[in-house]
Amino acid sequence: MNAPTHKKRKISPSAESIEITNSSSSNKEGVEAGDDSSPTNSSNINQKPFIDDIIFEILRFLDSLFIIRICMKISKQWRQVSFQIPLSLSFRSALSNQGRERIKLLANCQCLKNLTSLGLYNNGIGNEEGVVHIANCGHLKNLTCLNLEGNGIGFEDVKSIANSEYLKNLTSLDLGSNSIWVYGVELIANSECFKNLTCLNLSYNQTGSEGVRYISQSEHLKSLTSLDLSYNNIGNEGVKHVAYCEQSKNLKKLNLGGNEIDKEGVSCIANSEYLKNLTCLNLSDNPIGNEGVKYISNSASLKLLISLQLSRNHFGSEGAKYISNSECLKNLTYLDLRFNQIGNEGVKYIANSECFKNLTSLDLTCNRISSEGINFMSSSTYLKSLTSLYLKYNLIGNEGAKCIANSGHFQNLTFLDLSNTYIGNYGVKYIAKSERSKNLKKLNLAHNSIGTEGVSCIANSEYLKNLTSLDLSENGIGNDVIRHIMQERSEITEHQDD
Repeated sequence: MNAPTHKKRKISPSAESIEITNSSSSNKEGVEAGDDSSPTNSSNINQKPFIDDIIFEILRFLDSLFIIRICMKISKQWRQVSFQIPLSLSFRSALSNQGRERIKLLANCQCLKNLTSLGLYNNGIGNEEGVVHIANCGHLKNLTCLNLEGNGIGFEDVKSIANSEYLKNLTSLDLGSNSIWVYGVELIANSECFKNLTCLNLSYNQTGSEGVRYISQSEHLKSLTSLDLSYNNIGNEGVKHVAYCEQSKNLKKLNLGGNEIDKEGVSCIANSEYLKNLTCLNLSDNPIGNEGVKYISNSASLKLLISLQLSRNHFGSEGAKYISNSECLKNLTYLDLRFNQIGNEGVKYIANSECFKNLTSLDLTCNRISSEGINFMSSSTYLKSLTSLYLKYNLIGNEGAKCIANSGHFQNLTFLDLSNTYIGNYGVKYIAKSERSKNLKKLNLAHNSIGTEGVSCIANSEYLKNLTSLDLSENGIGNDVIRHIMQERSEITEHQDD
């Protein structure tokens, strides 16, 4: 049997260039004629090294790019079975040079006819017909997830997507960090193409409150469960469109960060009868203050929340007190209070609150917390479920590190961020010699005053054997010293040095 001829086409000249193999026309016809809804073709079982079922199971565990570059080239049989595997590809800044031509090649590639997820982050394909090629590509009709974040996409690009005959199966669309403005949002809201969308990201698009109004009144966006409108200057007026909209009743995730929302807007969210299914709420970078936090804490509508992000919200210990005393936030597993001013008093409220017994991740970055506050946390019986703790930019010092190391309630921690916390060799020694550190997998000690002695303690610790990631950057330790000592800890596959 003559070997089939192949034609190689380059899609991307990145470090690992992607080569897609297109069979000759006769071979294509053979593959298509032999397509079967089942991976198994019993008539060929005795003629092939592997039956189709086995190949199918092998392919399920392989990376999509590997399937395209290697597996589809092995044989006609492998190629045929490969077409039954849902593929996922992601290109971050890989197509930025001559992006339009490369997107055109990508869109015309027959190997991608079962592509279900495509990520094209920061490739600059907007306003260069790159998006048009994607929208008009028949091979992409099985796409369910499309990410076009940061591509300079404008009105005309959105228009091509909204009018596409081939993107009607999309369930997730990410257009964050583009320039679609309110007119682009109007196109999205009025497009029947997006009636299956469950996830929509329009962050950083300058949509304003008018854009939110289009979304709230859309007849085609009623299935949304996740909506990201962060950094669009929607203000309190935009919040009202979301909070008072009946189709918001399906929302589970809502991101309204960076939108100039104050306590009035938060009140609308807290009292909304349509946001009762929310499990994740992000209000970061809004001037909601202590009063805004109070509305959230007392809201019966938000009792299903498991994730709450309130970073940079201009509140202090009083706000922390409201959250800690809440009867409605007892299901929280993730709480982000970064860059506020809760201080040691606020930490004390948190440490003494039964409300937080289910917390697995707590971020208190930059909150004016000292070793006194850490002592409150270390003594808390309600924080023992924590697996991730972020304490960056706090005045913790060696005493704070000692409190953490000696706490019987922090022994479940797998991630600990103590960067920029004024820790020296003594603080590191406490952590390295504590049996309660044995579950740590990631440890960030960057920007401290740790010397060779401290690094040596880590390298020789019998309790830090599960560490896989360690950041010691900006500690004034020479790279050679760190690398030499880290040779003793081969299990640490990821580390940062100076």
